Amino acid sequence: MATDLSLGALFDRLTQLLAEYIDASVVFIALARPDGRHSVEYCYDHGEIRRYPHIPLGSKSRARAVIETGEIIWGNSPAVWAPEGASPLNADRPWTNDTVSAMFVPMRSGGAQLGCLSVQTTNADAYTEEDVETVAAIGHYLGVAVENQRMYQALQRTAEYDPLTSLANHSRMSRELESALAGATSTHPITAVMLNIVNFGMFNETYGHDEGDVVLRSVADALRELESADETITVGRFGGDVFLVILRDRTPDLIVHAVERLNARLNDLAYVARDQTLPVSLACGYVVAPFDAGNRSDVVALCVHRTRLSRKQGCRPIGEDDVDAYTIHGSFAGIETIVEGLLDRDPYTRVHLLQVNTMAKLWCEYNLELDHSALALLLQSSLLHDVGKLLVSDRILVKPGRLSTVEYQAAQQHATYGRNILSSHPGYEEVARIVGEHHERYDGAGYPHGIAGESIHLLARAIAILDAFSAMVQDRPYHRGITEDAALGELQRCAGTQFDPHLVDRFVAWRVEGSPPPLA
Repeated sequence: MATDLSLGALFDRLTQLLAEYIDASVVFIALARPDGRHSVEYCYDHGEIRRYPHIPLGSKSRARAVIETGEIIWGNSPAVWAPEGASPLNADRPWTNDTVSAMFVPMRSGGAQLGCLSVQTTNADAYTEEDVETVAAIGHYLGVAVENQRMYQALQRTAEYDPLTSLANHSRMSRELESALAGATSTHPITAVMLNIVNFGMFNETYGHDEGDVVLRSVADALRELESADETITVGRFGGDVFLVILRDRTPDLIVHAVERLNARLNDLAYVARDQTLPVSLACGYVVAPFDAGNRSDVVALCVHRTRLSRKQGCRPIGEDDVDAYTIHGSFAGIETIVEGLLDRDPYTRVHLLQVNTMAKLWCEYNLELDHSALALLLQSSLLHDVGKLLVSDRILVKPGRLSTVEYQAAQQHATYGRNILSSHPGYEEVARIVGEHHERYDGAGYPHGIAGESIHLLARAIAILDAFSAMVQDRPYHRGITEDAALGELQRCAGTQFDPHLVDRFVAWRVEGSPPPLA
């Protein structure tokens, strides 16, 4: 029975049993705690049953003495069982503390003191040694019951909760999702939000799995805060670097707002390592049921698909399927396969190239006056300036942290690689030159050839500004993006050394006065 009944149900049955065979106006169970803050957790007091009253055991408590010594205390008058006084059970109602005869017996299991069982009555001379032996046997039985319940609860928690993050695990979240879907209607939909840490495998390789666990726990802590503040939110760890959030009771018009708030909270996360701060980027895909899907397998599959789309879109929340299309400015006839491969290189490169390409078009429209031929070259070069990264290792491009000297030198080769790739395609010879020179500096301290000033192609000088601005404001594996104002200040600081000062003036004027859209 000790494994079949909850402690509360077991206590209810125990008080009924004791009332039949032993004089008992008060029965309580006190449970021991490792920190010494022992307390009464089950209590039958003159016909009233209280579960979890959390009554602390005072310094004079006979139950505390039993827990600490393991010895039985009993007697048929307070002078015997509490010669120096005892802590009252009901400190707030002293007139109810009218016990005369009392027994306090230990609750043990495997040699461990788990608590104390006490049986008391208002009658004098109520108990015999045989009664004490009976209650002591019951105390031992209760000790075993407590241990079994704790083991069961530990096993149950292990089965339902992730030991690393303490969030609900995959199994429990699957059941939670099934339950939520069963009650979802068109007027009361539920939303499943999948979150996937981007570049997590590379983070583990660079910093080790212990530090990876720190990142997982930081995400879990942020999600737990949201869950604690809103009872309509359920969160869990759904896989290695995947988390699932279930939002209930959101009207359709509020779902997008709720997901964006969730995403904004997670965007604040960062991993601080020594002298650098690395962003923790999470792709976010969500599904609204029953509109998008109705059963668990379809919801999960659609979440996975939309999370992949989110990675390609710079980790913005994605709740639809027709968002993989993107606008490219310029003509790329004959090298479509190269463009496609470049945009699929990795999510950071993709977002960066599309940003630079769009900015190039808008800047030209504002104050960078170019003829048709030069405009075509700038648009092509703005998208292709990092094409050489197709030949650079992932371990370098998406490394979450600073590059070593050797790695940095390898990364610098992408300008030369890009020039070589494009120069072999007819019609792209001048684009190849621009791509090869976009990391040259105005003062001659750039690479790969150290050319300076107006010897650098005009459009390469323009691409250098666009490239640097996007790189500064966008979250990258190795740094957290800075504000646009700070990036503009950095461009102005480096005008005349790294960048063409005339072009910097024009670019800053466009960003400050031209009301450009924010970078997406």
